Amino acid sequence: MFCPLNDFNSLKLNHNTGIEYEFGVGMALMLKSQYDDFLKNIVQDHPKKNKVMETYNITKDILSKKLTNLEAMNNRYISFAPTQNDSLGPSDILVCNNKEILFGISIKYTNSNNWNPSAKNFLDTEIIKKLKLIYIKDYLPKYIQDMRSRFGQCKLIKGTRNTWSRKRSSVTDDFIDLIRDELITSWENKDLSERKLILNKGFHVNSPLKYYVIEIGRKDYRLSDPKPISEIQDIYLEKYETSYVAFKVDDKILVKLQIKFNNGFIEKTESSNNNKFKIDDIYFKNGDPFGSWNFNIF
Repeated sequence: MFCPLNDFNSLKLNHNTGIEYEFGVGMALMLKSQYDDFLKNIVQDHPKKNKVMETYNITKDILSKKLTNLEAMNNRYISFAPTQNDSLGPSDILVCNNKEILFGISIKYTNSNNWNPSAKNFLDTEIIKKLKLIYIKDYLPKYIQDMRSRFGQCKLIKGTRNTWSRKRSSVTDDFIDLIRDELITSWENKDLSERKLILNKGFHVNSPLKYYVIEIGRKDYRLSDPKPISEIQDIYLEKYETSYVAFKVDDKILVKLQIKFNNGFIEKTESSNNNKFKIDDIYFKNGDPFGSWNFNIF
């Protein structure tokens, strides 16, 4: 497969969560000429430069020796194309030789998240529609009442935050619990082929590229092949903590699926937004608990 070249303009503007670890590992695998260009053009003025270099220093000495033939490859090229192209599978960076992709690397920092599925991978459209109506009719009024009673008027503070920002509410947990109930029931009603389709996505069984997984700790890292799937027919689901659903076999957790709102129970928005509503002097829109969950493999 052809190796996409890096687009320096887009990489300069990439401040996504976790990009610092991807840059650091990528630099640890680069030949000197690419390293020098990347440091000068991307990392030198990047707001996460310190963490990039910290990750580089953790991995630089022995990482390349762990991957077959990298030390002898004098035409190695590291591409960050997967950050803009999900069709390349779960990899965060690509290791290339001349113009061909050899393999990818999926990079995780103190987490085991392997997939960010939307709710539609687990729940039927009609169930999601029903839950959205319940959110609007029942839980949104409860949330506003709870926040107002505990934190008072919703006021803007420094930047784009407000006095309700980052404040927890039991209403959020209650609604997530409702989603968990629907998810577990839905799983129990799925046949083996439907369950297999979901798990194949989560474990990237059909990845277009061979890839390794690097789990970076605070002072070290672990390199491994992708984790295999257990016998699908034996997997059952249970609630775990306040926002997870555990996929289990014989009481052993294989996956913890986190159900979450992407940007809070309600999201601040512009006054021009068609779906806006006003709380005190601030415009909000409905939160989204169906757009991106975390599929953590253990």
